[in-house]
Amino acid sequence: MIDAWLMLPLPALIGSIVGFYSLTALLLVYLCFGRATGAWVQSFKGVVAPFFGAIVVILGILVGFLANDVWDRNRRASGAVRNEAASLTTLHDLVSASGLTNAGIGRAIRAYLCAVVEKEWPSMEDGEASPEAEAAQDQLLRVVSSLEPAPNGGPALDRLLLDMALKVREARGERLTLSADYSENQKWACVLLFALMGQVSLAAVHLDRARPQIAAMVIFTVGIVTVIGLVAAHELPFSPPLAVSPEPLAELLKIVPDN
Repeated sequence: MIDAWLMLPLPALIGSIVGFYSLTALLLVYLCFGRATGAWVQSFKGVVAPFFGAIVVILGILVGFLANDVWDRNRRASGAVRNEAASLTTLHDLVSASGLTNAGIGRAIRAYLCAVVEKEWPSMEDGEASPEAEAAQDQLLRVVSSLEPAPNGGPALDRLLLDMALKVREARGERLTLSADYSENQKWACVLLFALMGQVSLAAVHLDRARPQIAAMVIFTVGIVTVIGLVAAHELPFSPPLAVSPEPLAELLKIVPDN
């Protein structure tokens, strides 16, 4: 259920959080001061304010752990894209410097870049790889591994070219892994549950008058919805509108000749 929620488009994801916690806030206010249940609920008067503080501290710790996972995943995703672009740039520069410009490596690099930017990036929204990018990666490895000895190099250069091609594959593998990765459901469940417990504890310490409770509930609900929404929006690093950009790879298309 949490997985399906996190896969929602951003407007629907944020709207579901706002709707749920707004509804629970209204329900708690009604239970505290409504005709049917108000008298019974107000018999619990006397819960002291530090009780709410204890719940909020636990909630803050849980949100911190969850946010750290999300930010770390986004950082690693950006790093994987930069490493992939850097390895392709190095491979292209080595080919140019070694006199292998007619060996087909440039065409293989460009075909790989086009497949990744145009085909694979949209499919990564669902954590899926692109068959076209997979085929282009295999072709790049085949071209590099079947090279004749370079006129301006030797076995060491050939080995370096192959190492760069393998690094491209490793960076792509990490990128695809991160596109399908997300935080454990238990962590999200704890955060969502303790946000609700925060609302309940806030209602429990404001049973004297309705207006102060409503004001406190609005402030707390707006705050928790903002924090949870911000973290949830970054949960999937390759899903728009806050997706990791393919710009480092797209920029290489301006460098690698189309021939």
